[in-house]
Amino acid sequence: MASVPLWLYTTAGCHLCARLEATLHALGADVTLTRVEIAFDTQLSERYATRIPVLASASGAEYSLADGEEVLPEWLRAQGVEQRLEQGVEITPPAEHDSATEPQSPALRNGRRFLR
Repeated sequence: MASVPLWLYTTAGCHLCARLEATLHALGADVTLTRVEIAFDTQLSERYATRIPVLASASGAEYSLADGEEVLPEWLRAQGVEQRLEQGVEITPPAEHDSATEPQSPALRNGRRFLR
């Protein structure tokens, strides 16, 4: 089966986005992931700013961590994604993060966001 295209709506410094990507890898999900930066598009920012990370399929189906990580494998199967779950992988809630090690957010200049 061919790799399934998925889009990941994300922004700079999103630790939950990195966690979702790691979970996809751990599940052995056969996907082609395209990262979509929401910071530079007003419509995307309005739609996804409080929901990222969001995965979207070509059919328009969306998955957000708010749906619960335990439903991700089922959502992926519904999109036609083959999974080769690594032995012993457990899907767990995101760990607490240290804001001191988190990448800085984009700088705001004249109403526009720029990566530092």
